[in-house]
This record gives sequence, structure tokens and C-alpha cells, in this order.
Amino acid sequence: MIDQVIKNIKDTELSEEPFEHKFVNEVFPKEFYKNLIDNLPHKKDYMPLTNTGTVSKNHPLERFVFFLNLENINKLEKIKKEPLLELIKIFTSPIFFNTVTDQFKNVIRNRIKNFSQYEIDLLGKDKFEFDIQASLVKDFKKYQLGVHTDTTKKFLSFLFYLPSDKKLIELGTALYKPKKEIDTGPKGNKHIAPSETEKAFNLVKKVPFLPNTLLVFPRTNYSFHGVEKINEDQSERNLIQLNYYFKTK
Repeated sequence: MIDQVIKNIKDTELSEEPFEHKFVNEVFPKEFYKNLIDNLPHKKDYMPLTNTGTVSKNHPLERFVFFLNLENINKLEKIKKEPLLELIKIFTSPIFFNTVTDQFKNVIRNRIKNFSQYEIDLLGKDKFEFDIQASLVKDFKKYQLGVHTDTTKKFLSFLFYLPSDKKLIELGTALYKPKKEIDTGPKGNKHIAPSETEKAFNLVKKVPFLPNTLLVFPRTNYSFHGVEKINEDQSERNLIQLNYYFKTK
């Protein structure tokens, strides 16, 4: 299956507005996708993201996560384990990592070339090593996330959308461009409150929240994205969040 996933990512055209990204359709084989969404863990198996210690206490309360690690997966019944174990095989594959990285090599090279002294001290100049974090995510009504570029340590972001149909098409990730140049400081990151987003940014596109799709992009000082308020009459928004991080020195 990994060969097909890689091919689908490679065959997708690179978009450059408002920053470099790919939006991949039919990223997984159809039978695998159906098996995956039919056997997602129960809500009780997820935990509030604010309880994980990975975000600030000001983060919206409506996001719940299930970390994709063997300890968590092995607690599930067999039918729910199998597709998640397949995902881990893909996400931890050096071939997968190297192939996707190569799709954004110019952007990545430019980011590293222009590291601030803070980034050099934190991450180094070359011979980088990487950590991986993957999780299933459930977002509920009223979830909203202001414009941000993500932590300095982030290298690549993947959002695999997991709806069962097209009813939630309007609930995809929002991509923004600042109305005027923004100083992201030595850390190269910025997080704007939802109430301030419209004042400082133009919404360039909203990625459609469609079944079996993937939004992937390298983290840069200008990868401004967020989530507009989910206020539709719906129970949950399911996705997989996969991140690769630079290991700090």
C-alpha cells in the first residue's frame, strides 16, 4: 500500500499559494480507507488535547486526540488495530519520509539556509535528525484555531481528512496570507487569536474537507493556516495529524 500512497503524493501538483503545499485526492486505496473510517476508536478512547501537555491551556477545548503508538493501539480490539498498524508502517518508513521531503526540497533548503541564530542554536545547521508524532483527531462543534505557523521545531505537517461523505466539505483547513508583512521574530513563528485573524490576514483558500484526502506542507515562517469555527450541525470532524519535527540539539 505504501507504494500507492507515495505515488499519489508524487503525482499531485505542487501548489504555491499562499504557501507551498499539496492537496492529494484518494491518498489511500479505497478498501483500506473504508476499513479505516469504519473502525476508528470510540470517543472514550480519545483524550482532550489540552490534557496532553503539548498545547497551552488557552487551546480550544473541542479537540480530542488518540496518539498513534503501539501502547494505545494494542488496547483496541483486533479489527480496530489492523488499519492503524498499517498507518504506522507507512508513517515510519524512511522511503515515505524521503519521498515527501523531496517534493518540497527547494522550500526546505531555503528555510534551512535562512535559519536565524535562535534556530541554529536550537536545531543545528545540518545532519538533522527527526522525531515523529501521529494522532487521530476528533474536532467538535465550535472548534476554532487562529492563524499560526506552528512551532519552530516542526518540519513537515500532514492532515489526512477522514469524513465518510462530502457533507463537511466547508470544514477544511484555512490557508492565509498576511495583509502586510509580519515579523515572526527569531523563533520564526506566530499565533494570532481567532478574533484578530480577519484584521491581519486574507483568507486565500479553504482546503475542502473531503473523504480520503491529504493536505501536506513544510513548516516555514510564512505557512499561515488555521481552522475557521466549526459551527455546522454535525457531531465530529475526524482526521489524522502527522508531524515530523527536527530533533533539538
